[in-house]
Amino acid sequence: MKKCLFIINPSSGQNILQNKLDQLIGKLVLQGIVNHVDVFYTQKKNDAYYKAKDTDEKDYDFFISVGGDGTLNEVISGMVDSHKHIPLCLMAAGTVNDFANYLNLPTEVDAIISMIKNFKTIKSDVGKINNQYFINVAAGGMFSDISFTVSKEDKKKFGPLAYYVNGLLNLHSQLKTNLELEIEANHQTLHLEAYMFAITNTNRVGGFDGLIPYADICDGKLDLMVVKRCSITDLIALFKDYSFGKHDKSPFIEYIQTSSMKISCLNQDVIIDIDGEQGSHLPVTIENVSQAITLLVP
Repeated sequence: MKKCLFIINPSSGQNILQNKLDQLIGKLVLQGIVNHVDVFYTQKKNDAYYKAKDTDEKDYDFFISVGGDGTLNEVISGMVDSHKHIPLCLMAAGTVNDFANYLNLPTEVDAIISMIKNFKTIKSDVGKINNQYFINVAAGGMFSDISFTVSKEDKKKFGPLAYYVNGLLNLHSQLKTNLELEIEANHQTLHLEAYMFAITNTNRVGGFDGLIPYADICDGKLDLMVVKRCSITDLIALFKDYSFGKHDKSPFIEYIQTSSMKISCLNQDVIIDIDGEQGSHLPVTIENVSQAITLLVP
């Protein structure tokens, strides 16, 4: 039998989440899968980071992160900073849950128990941006600040719809975005006028599947997609290309796969969104930390 530590963001899901947690913990013990459970509830930013970082992994067989992409980011950052390779189980309870959806992780209690019982693991890459980590995406420019400008109350009330409504309400100002980017990657330097850019570990961003088509968490690379400045007509055509899965071939997309890069903005101050939270200012140096984390998967 195994010992596990739950690291839980209690603001995610609330009553529904607590009911699932009670069922999950009860069944894990009753079925003899675990014989010891410790539970840690976060109260403020970075609580999950320090708990994951400071806990001795010899005390447990696996961790369970319960929350959204932001909570997951803190847990993984703490584990990578302290060089932990103990398996991590994800129980998605956030607004979008891009990383969990990319892995097709179960959400029902019995399916989660089955995954833990089977105990199949994979090694995942992690992105490092200056001194921060990201498991899913770091982005800047058009729409990239929505995840940390939408209130927690609206996220709880409307879910992912809160992001889309906010984006539509601010569409006119977002279309004025013009980033003069300098990108150093793969021994070349590019200068691009852009609406936005995203560096990803997976192919899901903001709830959109296949947005970064060649991303793979096990390939030792990060994927950079830049949406170049273009007319509204061309932008609409680009969205149409996405619906047919061929947007990466568009002349208005720059797509790069690399293990490291540097991104600067020459005409304005840009703050990057890191896994849904406000992160670093440009310029930033970004690198892939290969096979940095061990994950439980179905």
